[in-house]
Formats: sequence, structure tokens, C-alpha cells
Amino acid sequence: MGLFNFNFGGSKKGQNQPIRDKIKNRKHFEKLLSKEKEIIKQRNEIISKSNQNDTNSYIYYAIANNYMNLIKITYSLGVKIKDLRETYIVSLQSFLLGFESDEPMYFDILNRVALGFLLNISNENFKQLVDYVQRMDEQAKPADWTPDQLLWFILNSRLMEDEKQTYADKLAFPKLYKGLFKLTQISDAQEAKKALEDYIGKWYNLNKYAPWYNNHLKKNCYRGYWAWEVAAIAKIMNIDDSDLKDNPYYPYDMVHWEDTGTTTEE
Repeated sequence: MGLFNFNFGGSKKGQNQPIRDKIKNRKHFEKLLSKEKEIIKQRNEIISKSNQNDTNSYIYYAIANNYMNLIKITYSLGVKIKDLRETYIVSLQSFLLGFESDEPMYFDILNRVALGFLLNISNENFKQLVDYVQRMDEQAKPADWTPDQLLWFILNSRLMEDEKQTYADKLAFPKLYKGLFKLTQISDAQEAKKALEDYIGKWYNLNKYAPWYNNHLKKNCYRGYWAWEVAAIAKIMNIDDSDLKDNPYYPYDMVHWEDTGTTTEE
């Protein structure tokens, strides 16, 4: 499937397919999709007309985020998970070119790492994420960045034993992620299940200072509230999330799209 060839409104079957989001309707997301694709087109034209060495890193970082917005919108609409991987890889290449150690954006990086894991990108592409975070740990200004346990827990889950990084010994944002990181330390299945459900129940309000908080109350801003990082931890830990299938914040399909016998990708 070519990039942007998401066919939601072009057929009766597409119109009848249920969307994943529980807050807005199909028309809302299709309008946002059209707008996001136009922004990406304009920014790609800027890049194509300039020399890569002369292009400000911001434009690459910005377009990488536009692609991530596209993933969130199309996931909310109900696109098949496997069709999101191409968009993610295109986004990743722009993201790498936009590396900026002076202004690291932790939450953007966490979302990208979590999505890379959930989409099961290639080892080569995942290693690019590992290298990115390692560079940030080494080069970012101390006041702007803290080597983070949560990031490295997700990254280490895909690395060989001799490749794992262990020097991150604290959370960059403990108030927000202490409960989530606690999941990684629980061995009892029922206790982990309860802790996951408790955390996702608090997730939205824990993020009350996030720029996307209450976006559903604004015009043309809401793309979906999806807890990618929570889903990544649940998948790594193989936690029973069956009771969260209809949770408005938990991207259940993203966790289970490769499961044998699943219906999420049919």
C-alpha cells in the first residue's frame, strides 16, 4: 500500500467499518486526515527545494511529527495496523535528521519508541531508535534531559543481552510514570493485570499538563487519546489486558494485531 492511500471514504465498505475512537466521529477524523496530508505535502516540497545540508533540523522534526499525527488519526479511524508501518518508517527517517540535543522532547521520543515496538519495526530501524536515545543521553544538556529507565526498558526488550543498556537508573518524569514503571517489576500475573488497569484508569488525568489534554473540546485538534507507552509495557510484560479491549485510551488492537487467531487485522 502506497503512503497516504488510506481508503476510508471511497467505498460503502469503508464507510460501514467502525472506527476505533470512542469520542469523535468519522467525519471529524477524515477532515483532520486531509489537513495533515496537505501540511506534509507542503513541508516535503520545502525540503525537496533545498539542500539537505542547508535545511534547518526543525523542518525534519516538524514533518516527523506530522507523520506521527497521521498515524494517530488513521489508527483512530480504524486503518489496519500493518498499514501504519510504512508511515512510521518515513517518519523515522525525518525524525533522525531532526536530531536536536539542545531541545530534546522526551514525550515525543517515548511515543516514537513505544510505537516502534508495537509496530514491530525491523531490527535495523529499531537500532536507529536505540542509537538516537543513546546519543541524547550522551549529548543533551543535563538541565534538559535525564537518561530514563522507562525508555530503556522498552528499548532493551528488543536488544540482545550483551547490547542492553543499564546505566539509566531513574525516571525522567517519576510523578507521571512511576505507576507504569512499577508494572515492569511485577512478576505475579493477577497483580500486574490489576496494576495495568489501575494505571490506565488514571492515565488521562495524569497527563493533565500535556499539550493534547482536553483537545476533544477544541475545534480540529483532537486526534485520539492513545496510551502507546502503556500498551508497549503491557505487550512486553505479556499482561492480560482482555478487560481493556474497549477502553477509550488503551490501543488494544495495536498490542494484538500480530496475535495468532486475532480478528483485529481481518
